[in-house]
Formats: sequence, C-alpha cells, structure tokens
Amino acid sequence: MKYLVVFVLLAVLLPVALSCKGRPVMSPGKPAPTGKLVSFYYAEHGTMSEPNFEYVLKSEPNGGAQLYVFRPYEENWGDTIVVAPGVPAFVEKMIKENNLQNYEAHYSPYMQVMDGYGWVFEAEFDDAVTLRSSGSNARPGDGTLEGIAAYLDSCYKAIKGFE
Repeated sequence: MKYLVVFVLLAVLLPVALSCKGRPVMSPGKPAPTGKLVSFYYAEHGTMSEPNFEYVLKSEPNGGAQLYVFRPYEENWGDTIVVAPGVPAFVEKMIKENNLQNYEAHYSPYMQVMDGYGWVFEAEFDDAVTLRSSGSNARPGDGTLEGIAAYLDSCYKAIKGFE
C-alpha cells in the first residue's frame, strides 16, 4: 500500500515538476531598476534560423525614442521609426511593475530539446542597472515580454498605417 501511495504521488507531481516553464539555471541577482529606461531589446528565434522577431527600443537624450522592429516573415516589417516618449515610459512601467529583475539569467527545460525556440531580453536603465535574461525552449510564465511585444507591434502598426 505504501508503494502505491508513493507511485500515485509521483504520477501526479512529476508532470508538474517537468512543466514547460523550465528550470532556472542561475539567478542574475540584479537590483530593481530605479532609473529611466535607456534601451530595451527582445527577440525570439528558431534554434536554427534568424530571429522570428526582434525589437530594439532606444530613448534619445532629447526625450524622443526610436523603435526598430524586425519580422522577416511578414511583409513591410523591418525598419526604424520614431515613437512618442510615452512608449519607453510604458515599457519601463511594465518591466518595473512585473519585477523583471527577478527573471533568471537563463531558462531551459528539464529534458533536452533538440529543436524549438530561443529568446533574449535586455533592458538598460540610466541608474547603471542592466537586466538580462534568455531561454531555450522555456520561459517565465508571466507573459510580460509577450505583452510588451504586442504593445510595440501596435505602436509600429499605428505609425506605419497598417492593420
């Protein structure tokens, strides 16, 4: 009977432990940023291909900001545009409110995967704090980076006049 209980517990808990969220490799141990966002970078790519998408957002000293969006598989995507100063402020707010400084340095699944995707995130602030995180076939489960990407897509579409 004791072995049956152990088996049932393992059968229930093992899939949870091996979830697609992945296991953190190491913690970056970064402090929470208090300064203004200087630059933001986020990209996702296939393991054997160029990026599926890439975002580079840079604040300028004069208060403006530039956004580079690269989506090689979509027509008319892939140039640098000028965006309102509120765009970096919104991205900064998302990073700070969702505590992205707590992201692990790298995420990977418990079991090795030979194909799939990878992603990279970096945010630099004017208080000398730089946040970096990446993953291979695993990511944090909060959806913050995906939300920021959707927001930047909407900015790009609005300025470029499509969709």
